[in-house]
Amino acid sequence: MLTDESSWPGAFCKKGVKRQSPIDIRTNEVIRDFEKQFIKYGELNFTGYESVLMTGINNGHTIQFSTDGDNSMHPTIRGGPLKHQYRLEQFHFHWLSEHAINGVKFPMEIHFVHVRSDLKVSEALKKRDGLAIISVFCNVKADLTVEEEEPSEELIQYIPQLMRTADRISGVLIDIRKLLTLDKRSYYTYLGSLTSPECNEVVVWIIFMKPIQITDALYRIFGKVGVGRHNFRSLQKVSHHLVFQPPPEMITTPKAVKILSNVVRVIRDFFHNVTSFVSKGLKTR
Repeated sequence: MLTDESSWPGAFCKKGVKRQSPIDIRTNEVIRDFEKQFIKYGELNFTGYESVLMTGINNGHTIQFSTDGDNSMHPTIRGGPLKHQYRLEQFHFHWLSEHAINGVKFPMEIHFVHVRSDLKVSEALKKRDGLAIISVFCNVKADLTVEEEEPSEELIQYIPQLMRTADRISGVLIDIRKLLTLDKRSYYTYLGSLTSPECNEVVVWIIFMKPIQITDALYRIFGKVGVGRHNFRSLQKVSHHLVFQPPPEMITTPKAVKILSNVVRVIRDFFHNVTSFVSKGLKTR
């Protein structure tokens, strides 16, 4: 872990209020949001995540890559549970994962931290939806397909340069699309908090269900990074958290309705053909 959590600054870190993170997501308690209680704004829409100019740093707690240049140039996300547009500020790594699914953790979790585009960071830290964090789990595999190797290839050229605290590299171009899961329609989402001081309860979490794969070689490199063996916050007590997920796409138009529509169309076409056939027969007499 980063440090003894009892010594973290900020009232939220010490006692929390209603929505501290990370949590153990119990899938049998997740709400499938048919009624659009929380997921109100359509599909997630990612813009500008290819060839992102970034600076990497080992900050003593994790390896972090921050976006460079004017805010208007940063990648953005909107849709899903997000009422506003959010700009990417940075992404960083936790090993082991911070969140758990049914009590099970993953070898790694990547957090893509976004700030509401209409706010400064200082303002966003005071709004209940000031930040949006996209979370991607990582599994470790020895043998990967060419497509599965892309996340590791995107990172392995930079991580070895950030092994010691205060190591920094600038002017790197990262295709962040390769670090995101291919399935962007399956996710858990809830209102939570930052998982580092001061644990502000200002985060809309979007946690992709399907993990990406990384090589064993890359994971071993992270194990040697000088921030301690692990850097995750302990799981927090579930209190006022409500976790949602989009309903399956097939249920958007119920299967029974689709089948009935197909039957009606077949019957309609059949009688249309019969009518045409009879009409032609009468004309030839």
